[in-house]
Amino acid sequence: MIRNDDYLKNIPAFSQLNKETLEKLQKAGELFEIKKGNMLFFEKDVVNKIYIILRGKISIFRYSQKAQRRVIYILGDGEFINEVIFDDLPSSVNAEAFEKSILLRYDKKDLEEIMKSDFQLTKNITNSMGKKVRRLYRQIKNTIPLSLDKKVAAKLWKLSKDYGINCDLNGFNCINFSDECTPWTGINFNLTITYLADMLGSSRESVSREMKKMESKGYLKWEGKKLLVKREELRKFYREI
Repeated sequence: MIRNDDYLKNIPAFSQLNKETLEKLQKAGELFEIKKGNMLFFEKDVVNKIYIILRGKISIFRYSQKAQRRVIYILGDGEFINEVIFDDLPSSVNAEAFEKSILLRYDKKDLEEIMKSDFQLTKNITNSMGKKVRRLYRQIKNTIPLSLDKKVAAKLWKLSKDYGINCDLNGFNCINFSDECTPWTGINFNLTITYLADMLGSSRESVSREMKKMESKGYLKWEGKKLLVKREELRKFYREI
C-alpha cells in the first residue's frame, strides 16, 4: 500500500503546489483499491467523486449502437479519471479497472473548494483535461483516413510509447524504457487481441489477421501473454502513403 505521506508527489496535477494546498489535498482524499474487471462507474451515472490513479490502469470506454465496446483511453499512474464531471452532467463514459489499481478519490465539492484557494492547482487540472483532448484529436486523425493495418500499427506504436519498457531479444528481461537500447519494446500489460479490437472499433478476427501479417514482417512478437514490438518499424509503416 502507498504510504500516506508520499503518494501526492506521484500525481503530476499536484506538482508545484504550496504546502498548505498539499495538506488540504492529503486531508480531503481517500485511498482505496479496486480489483481487475470491477466497474468504477457507468455511463449516465451521476458521479460526485473525482478519481485519480495512484497505481494501476483504468479503462475508459463506451458502447456503440450495436453494443460493441469502444475503448477511448487506458489511463495509468498519476492520471485523473474523470475531472470532466465538474460540469454537473451525468457521466458520458464507463470506467473499469483494467488491472488491480489503487485510486485516490475526492468529493467533488471538496476539491472545488481547494481549487478556489490555489490557482496553480486549477491550472494543473485544466492542463490534465487539455492533454486528454489532444489525445482524442490524435485518435480521430488516426481513425478516419487509415486502413486497418495502419490503424493497428499506429495504436501499437502509441501503446508502446505510453506503456513501453525496453527488452532484450530474450523477451521481458527489461530495463527502464529507452529508445536508445534494443529494438524490442514490451507493452507492459497483458494486451489481448480482443481488447485491441475494442480500442479500434473493429472485429477481433480482422485485427488478428493484421497482427499476424505484422508478426510475419518482424514488427512484433509474443512472449507468452506479453507483446513486444519494434517501435521504429511500426512508425514507418503507419506513416507510409
